[in-house]
Amino acid sequence: MPETNDKNHDLNNKPKSNTDEAGESKMSINLNPRLMDTLTAFALGILLAVVIVLLARSASDQSTSNSVSANSSSKMLLTPVYQKSVTKYLRPIKTLDEQDIERARIAWKFFENNYQAETGLVNAADKYPSTTMWDTGSALGATIAAYDLGFISEKDFDDRIILMLGSLYELKLFQNIAPNKVYDTVKGTMVDYKNRPTETGIGVSALDLARMISWLNILAGTHPKHAISAKNVMLRWDLNQLIKDGQMYGLAADPVTQEIRFLQEGRLGYEQYAGKVFKMIGFDQKVSSTYNNEFKAITNIYDVPIAYDSRDPRKYGAYNYVVTESYVMDVFEHGYDVETEPLTNNIYQVQKQRWLRTGQVTAVSEDNIDRKPRFVYNTIFAAGSPWNAITDTGKDMEELKTVSTKAALAMAYLYPDDDYSQELLNTISTAYDPERGWFSGIYEKGQGYNDVFTCNTNGIIMTTMLYKKYGPLNRVLAKAGKIIQYKKAVQP
Repeated sequence: MPETNDKNHDLNNKPKSNTDEAGESKMSINLNPRLMDTLTAFALGILLAVVIVLLARSASDQSTSNSVSANSSSKMLLTPVYQKSVTKYLRPIKTLDEQDIERARIAWKFFENNYQAETGLVNAADKYPSTTMWDTGSALGATIAAYDLGFISEKDFDDRIILMLGSLYELKLFQNIAPNKVYDTVKGTMVDYKNRPTETGIGVSALDLARMISWLNILAGTHPKHAISAKNVMLRWDLNQLIKDGQMYGLAADPVTQEIRFLQEGRLGYEQYAGKVFKMIGFDQKVSSTYNNEFKAITNIYDVPIAYDSRDPRKYGAYNYVVTESYVMDVFEHGYDVETEPLTNNIYQVQKQRWLRTGQVTAVSEDNIDRKPRFVYNTIFAAGSPWNAITDTGKDMEELKTVSTKAALAMAYLYPDDDYSQELLNTISTAYDPERGWFSGIYEKGQGYNDVFTCNTNGIIMTTMLYKKYGPLNRVLAKAGKIIQYKKAVQP
């Protein structure tokens, strides 16, 4: 506040005190005009200072509300811009709070660190230049979420999407049918699961393609300027060869003879998540898109009925893992229906019951782990037993059970008003590195964090925020008539 030359004068002209007949003290004030002007200026100066302080504090509070404490820096959120035709059906149903933004901001760190500028692809695991179509779908979903949440500008979003779609369009396909199971993220070339180059590839996963297609569809419906490119990527794939008799089939090259085999893919859970995607774009999935198919069986765990796939792994060569991820992704992207709502409720309730009865917070799913064998299926039910943790060959991994970060957070957002959801969020609240993203989980036996950073875990956390904000996006787009329909181009 600027000083006045009359400050000392004011102090020296304090009015004297008088006492009236009743003994009460009164102030007799008789100020000259110059003094009045001085006091007015003084008061206005104080008022101006107060206003400045309040404005500064308001700006600071606004900045803090948009910042992420995990990054120890204030970051203003950008405002995403959607076409008017899109905003007619893409309408928020809930508002994200500061904790939602913070969780997503941590997850986005993984994608900032693992983005490959040469191809637009993202590593499936931290610093490991390899990816699958499943993980690429997760990366696409995370990028859509990053723009919607205000983490990246429209320019950054378009640059990333255009480069990614361009690389996907140029990928060498397995047997000229569909993408290979694995690609090098720097070179965009086919590799095996150990990231070793292969000219012929190792096979095709129909389940992985379904996740990729789901997010290509969401991209096209929310950002129409990328719709043609998204559809053209998909039209390069001969999906007709992967669908037969209402089911999905993958391809596998024999590692010795290189003979190509068509193998039915999917067991109850993941099969329905993927089957609904193929049904959405126009394929017959009368077996794979419904949970009430001939292979569904029920087991009771803690008096909670849990659905599982009855196909014997000794005959069909694949285990059925009942985990959280497939059910929550089905709801997040396709929404509840008469089949999924009770099944998903039971998936949540049975894990809550294990916590109530044992004290062990439970959120199980398949995850990468930071020690051998590097990947474990931590299940509600598998190989005939509840709470089984096994490898893909059925080897027991009881000592490596974890609380899965993605499963815990996803369930908490599906059931935000249930008391167990708060337990889940409290348990995984510190399972992250602010500069690298969310860990895959926490070991149940006390071995610490499972400090592996993956595209899938962080991608699911990012897209969980889209579910909270808009609901199931494929259902939103279906109601608006904005679903990509697959029609294989006729070859000349």
